[in-house]
Amino acid sequence: MGTAQSNPVGIGAHSTAKEVVENFGEGKYLAGKTAIVTGGNSGIGLEATKALAYAGARVIMCCRSVKAGQAAIDSEITQPGNGGYVVDAQNIVVKALELNSLASIKAFATDFLATESRLDFLVLNAGIMALPNKEFTDDGFERQIGVNHFGHFYLTQLLKEKLLTTPNTAGRIVALSSSAHNMGKVLPSDLHYTKGRPYKGWEAYGQSKLANLLFAKGLADRLKGTPATAVAVHPGIIHTNLWNASLFNKVLGNFIASKTIPQGAATTVYACVCPGIGTDANRGAYLEDCRLSQPTVADGVDADSSLRNALWSATEEQLAAAVKKANL
Repeated sequence: MGTAQSNPVGIGAHSTAKEVVENFGEGKYLAGKTAIVTGGNSGIGLEATKALAYAGARVIMCCRSVKAGQAAIDSEITQPGNGGYVVDAQNIVVKALELNSLASIKAFATDFLATESRLDFLVLNAGIMALPNKEFTDDGFERQIGVNHFGHFYLTQLLKEKLLTTPNTAGRIVALSSSAHNMGKVLPSDLHYTKGRPYKGWEAYGQSKLANLLFAKGLADRLKGTPATAVAVHPGIIHTNLWNASLFNKVLGNFIASKTIPQGAATTVYACVCPGIGTDANRGAYLEDCRLSQPTVADGVDADSSLRNALWSATEEQLAAAVKKANL
């Protein structure tokens, strides 16, 4: 096992995930630690999975299809792939997880708690983006906020105790937000566009990403007094499968993407391995380009913490009702 370092010299906007893990330690310095990465079979989730495994972590790759996860291992983990390096996949475990379904989330969490002894990093990476038409999850949530926020909130509820009771760790919960939170407006009274609020795909995506950010802040508040913390990450603008919801989105993604996939995964990995992220001053922080940043919209609309608390209460209430209805 290698040794962890704390000096982020040379890490920045164009660093790759592999460069980040190499900067903070030598060898397999994450050996003995366990990470969960949702959406771990594609895009920046796959690259984050690869980088954490490269540093020795056991990584649970969560994806909608086990077959798709294994294909990703064969094409990107044990081959040079986007990152240009090869990782032994023996410590990567593929598990099925459908964030569109509370039943699937419960089944995954039950299996994880029965088979895994620890949890050090919970990376809430999976998401969907800018669906042109309003859709709903299996449990009746508007699909973007249902998958991006409610699904991850429920998963965290089910796994938080494991993270808090894992010995010799300062657990990290990393929520993937986006600069798109700037175009969102969280309305706890109408999160699902069912009470007269007109649906717009990008606005609904922005709401879900602002919800991710507010969730990280609210969770960090509730983790005070424990070794664990939560942060939100803006990975940058990367052309991944998220852009495939429509032809317009595909064209837009090709035009504005400014980072490669390995660069896009860097801040996620930074949030996991940088020792400074675990300090009290950085609880609930918003990170981009491997540094602390400032989510201007959230600072304004949540200056007194009232919005994050209102969202938290609405989410808990609606999840409880959905869980009861689904007999979970």
